[in-house]
Amino acid sequence: MQTHPIEKPSRPKGSRRAFPKYRETVLNIIRVSQNVPSFPLVRKMQLGELSAIRKASNPRIAWSTLFAKAYGLVCQRHPELRELFVKYPTKHLYLHPKSVASLSVHRQDEDGNHRLIWGRWNSPESSSLLELQEQLDAFCNAPIGDVFGEGLWLERMPSLLRQFVWWWVTNWSGRQRAKRIGTFSISSVGGQGALNAHHPLITTSSLAFGPLDENGNCEVVLLCDHRTLDGVLGARALQELEKTLAGQLVDELRSLAPRIASDAA
Repeated sequence: MQTHPIEKPSRPKGSRRAFPKYRETVLNIIRVSQNVPSFPLVRKMQLGELSAIRKASNPRIAWSTLFAKAYGLVCQRHPELRELFVKYPTKHLYLHPKSVASLSVHRQDEDGNHRLIWGRWNSPESSSLLELQEQLDAFCNAPIGDVFGEGLWLERMPSLLRQFVWWWVTNWSGRQRAKRIGTFSISSVGGQGALNAHHPLITTSSLAFGPLDENGNCEVVLLCDHRTLDGVLGARALQELEKTLAGQLVDELRSLAPRIASDAA
């Protein structure tokens, strides 16, 4: 009787590739965030009225725009929210004269890669919602080199030099850290129906918000750098943020209605 060897089923082989340059900034952010002792605060906010007015507006004002301006106003009233911890030459707190908001934006670059870029709003509390929305539209649609030119230049640096630049900016110069990274950040996937409550923190605080439910409630997370902020101030900031969104921001959206109607005509 002739026997045949049993053939083992072939196993699919994996593949490997060099770490892509367009992920280097994310890698640097993760490294820096590992040295930030952060804690999250969560508040459920009633934003139904703001949502209704927002839906009726044209052009539509993005939620990130609304949160950036509202939190900028809160930071204006509480300077501690604009303080940054600086480690060298001796540990100290640097107070920036205005808020700088950093926003993470998902984009597809010229090579077809899906990546994150970071746009910055300087003093969002001092700009109108329409001005901020125009900047956000540029973050989302303008050539990445126009929005993120400095970041692309940094990504192309040799690894050790790039890590040194990040270390220097985050440990030695509060002014450069505020200017180039921000005093607070916004990172949200609420538009995709999710809440990213535990994203890396490299600013003094960071906001994330989820989708609104059928009753107009929205979960909002504030990540805080514990070297600079304590829970009481963070909770108070969230409380004031809700009041600002439901009050001053509602009023500004309403005040835009005649101008928007006139422009449309």
